[in-house]
Amino acid sequence: MLSHTKFWIGLSVVTLMGCQATQTNSKPVVKAIAPCWLQNPVFEDQIGFIGTAAPFSATKHGSIVASRQRAAALLANFHGLPNLDNQIESLSVEQKHLVLANGREIYFSDPYITSDTLYIYASTHPIKARQHCEAITCNFTLCEPKWLCNDDNSVIGASYYTAFSHQQLPMTAVNAQALAGYLTQTRVNMQERYEESYSPDHHRTHFSRQGEISGSDYQLPLIMTNSCQYGSTLFANYRMSDHQQEKITRQSWREIQQYQGRSVVMGNFGEDGTIAPDNLISSAIKYAIRDALVELAKNKGITISATSTLLNQDGRFFLSDTQFDIKQVVSGQLLDLQVQYKNGFPVVYVWLLEGHS
Repeated sequence: MLSHTKFWIGLSVVTLMGCQATQTNSKPVVKAIAPCWLQNPVFEDQIGFIGTAAPFSATKHGSIVASRQRAAALLANFHGLPNLDNQIESLSVEQKHLVLANGREIYFSDPYITSDTLYIYASTHPIKARQHCEAITCNFTLCEPKWLCNDDNSVIGASYYTAFSHQQLPMTAVNAQALAGYLTQTRVNMQERYEESYSPDHHRTHFSRQGEISGSDYQLPLIMTNSCQYGSTLFANYRMSDHQQEKITRQSWREIQQYQGRSVVMGNFGEDGTIAPDNLISSAIKYAIRDALVELAKNKGITISATSTLLNQDGRFFLSDTQFDIKQVVSGQLLDLQVQYKNGFPVVYVWLLEGHS
């Protein structure tokens, strides 16, 4: 069993939207069949981006144009290209190939349409014909797919159903971007307090934490490489820029405390029955990562002040009060993510590797 109970009070909150926490016990759903790029937009030498839109539009072919524009915007941001909205508007629906003034070429897939979303895939290389694939289900117990629990140079974004269904996939990117900011550089200014009291009749302990954890503003492009479905929640794997993190040897991070001289720490949220204020798994992941970052900061150095008092009140009575002041700048690499459920609510565990100083 994992035991790492924390009581969170007074923390600044960054709201992440779009991922419901409540577990559902509905009957198994028959897996849908979809283009393989829908859950694996990066494969072999193909790097592509997915745009989404509502399947119906007030204007003719408006959903296809909007989806193409959104996919192209992600592609242009990654490749450093100018805005392509005007060229895409002038492209007929039958045309799936766009040549830019600088000679760069962009290719679009046929739309894949569900009851609530229209998807289009865009790439700078011809889109290879691939067989359709079954929808991939997230299984945290078995760590399937493998990137859920052990992947290099990546961060995971999660999203529950959004107000408009076609926004669920983009919301995973918003949440991943926020987490990437925490992992890249975080200022930890926290105070922990541990109080104990003893008497012939009882032993009482109390732990509290308050302060601020502020992440950086991550601006570099994130590339969605994979996704899987966890009930009504979508988990997407986003690759960070290659120079930000290094490739590491795959192993079980839950059994070690150091890797190549750097700390490996676990953070958790929800183990003591705490529920994220917005009831979202994406927020629970954020709080678990913040918890791990505090542990990394404590490993770098803390200031400790302690007092002890021994009273004689109908026998001996011992009081101790220890305060830990933590002020550090840290970074980390997400090694492993685990979601469990206790009493119908999610418990999230993460493992982080300390970043280079």
